[in-house]
Amino acid sequence: MATYSLENGLLEVFAFPLEPDDEVVQRSFTFNFKGKPYSCYWANPTPEFEKIASAFREDKEESKTSYRNLRQFRDFYRKEDLPEFITKYFEEKQPFNFFVKGDFRAIKNEIISFCRHLNFYMTYFDRETPAIQIFQKSYKKENFSLPCFSLFDTFPETINGVEIDDILLEIITVANNSTDNRLSFIFYYQILEYASYYFLKSDIQYKLNTLLKKPDISHNAEEYSKTIIEEFKNHFKANDDKAKLDMLITEHIKLKDLKIELENNIEYFSKPIDFEGGFKLDPIMKNEIEGINQLPENTIRTIKENIVNIRNSLVHLRESRENKVILPTPKNDNLLTPYLYVLRRIAEKIIIER
Repeated sequence: MATYSLENGLLEVFAFPLEPDDEVVQRSFTFNFKGKPYSCYWANPTPEFEKIASAFREDKEESKTSYRNLRQFRDFYRKEDLPEFITKYFEEKQPFNFFVKGDFRAIKNEIISFCRHLNFYMTYFDRETPAIQIFQKSYKKENFSLPCFSLFDTFPETINGVEIDDILLEIITVANNSTDNRLSFIFYYQILEYASYYFLKSDIQYKLNTLLKKPDISHNAEEYSKTIIEEFKNHFKANDDKAKLDMLITEHIKLKDLKIELENNIEYFSKPIDFEGGFKLDPIMKNEIEGINQLPENTIRTIKENIVNIRNSLVHLRESRENKVILPTPKNDNLLTPYLYVLRRIAEKIIIER
């Protein structure tokens, strides 16, 4: 949070108490932006800020930012009335804020852009520099149901574990533990990419296994190698990455496998979804009443295409020329959630069955 002085064009960004000999406190520089110079420096807070901080009182709810750092300042200004351990914490510190002074009238509608540029260049020269925190616009967060088999059935008494590729286990562990929906989506998609790269249709895989079990394969290696080449030449010739991904999902995923994921958030999948940045998803079902029982089996293809397009927009922004981007905003992270659940189930099924 910051205050802006109309009188002298001074932006005072709330920081925190620091030791006076801290290197960052000594820092001052000129930032040239759109032809205008702006003086940036650290200094003790203004009297106006001290009044604000001293008058601060906590709300009933806890704040992740210590109320924009106002709590630290307030405690500093009244440390004589607080317990000894707080006084000891502040004994080597003084209050400091970060100041930017210049002609802000020239960029009155671009303050956020200015701060993002300033943050970029400060972190370019110092990876651990304190940066101006920029809050996203408020939005109406949608609540989605977390689908899981255990919501509709009891936990199984026996689990038949199959051996899973260590690389896939590593990837899905990271995906499951990530708190960032965008990162989780990319990691789950990597599972599909990895599995599709080594994918063989079940009939071809059966033929290969049968050939490799021939008792005379060592003696007639040349003859069997010709058979293998003949069997697989069309497979490798025609299958690019997209085709192999299509076959992978067709082979392992049926609509019933995603029933819980779709039904738990059926309202979401029954309406168009507009992401900030222009990217859009059409509904995969006509309405909530019909539900997934009325969906044709080829709906899997639509789901797969939506997942691929989401991934492309997240990773490559390749749709940007058509104004179809999923911007990295909290609202978009929220809107990704139901498709993230679907992708997770697809990845899990493929891991188990491949």
